Amino acid sequence: MTTEVAPPPAATPPPSGPYSVRLSVGRAESASRLLNFPLFIGTFIREVLLIPHLIVLAFLGFIVFVVYFIATFAILFTGKFPAGMHNFVAGYMRWSANLSAYLLGLVDAYPPFSMDQKDYQVVFQADYPEKSSRILNFPLFGMYIKYLLLIPHLFVLAALGLIAYVVLFIAQFAVLFTGQFPEGMHKFLVGVSRWSTRVNAYVFALTDRYPPFSLD
Repeated sequence: MTTEVAPPPAATPPPSGPYSVRLSVGRAESASRLLNFPLFIGTFIREVLLIPHLIVLAFLGFIVFVVYFIATFAILFTGKFPAGMHNFVAGYMRWSANLSAYLLGLVDAYPPFSMDQKDYQVVFQADYPEKSSRILNFPLFGMYIKYLLLIPHLFVLAALGLIAYVVLFIAQFAVLFTGQFPEGMHKFLVGVSRWSTRVNAYVFALTDRYPPFSLD
């Protein structure tokens, strides 16, 4: 039983599309049997390995809320999300996306300790908006408005999350016997992550365009 982690494929930026927040994850030719061991044993190993990341992200998550809160006042008076704050929130979401992909077994390479786009299989992009909605980002109340608007998405994501759990459970057995993460399952889990990422990006004003109901 091999435990080697195959070198990650080169990160390829996802093609620019109609939506301003994009996520892609490269699929390696081989997958680690140890890190994807069935019954979520591999997932537990990944969680333990990610403890340093989780501690840092917990701290950064608090800062992101503060940054967004301050940014809402800037948006209220200027109609723009300050570029530096936008980049900081985008960097936090990129880091989070890297960890999510690693936990789901979509990548075996350990995530970088960075908010920047490194040579990694996970590519997250968020275009900087020329203008931001004062209503959707009104201090204190804008986020509540967004969550109300996102209720349909939250229901769908809850259902997709359950399906993703089953897909990952099956995929781990496939990796054990074949050494590869099934392409279709990989694509589905990336799609669920993409959908969730777009919803979170909408909440934190990386874009004011309502997220599409799509895995693509």
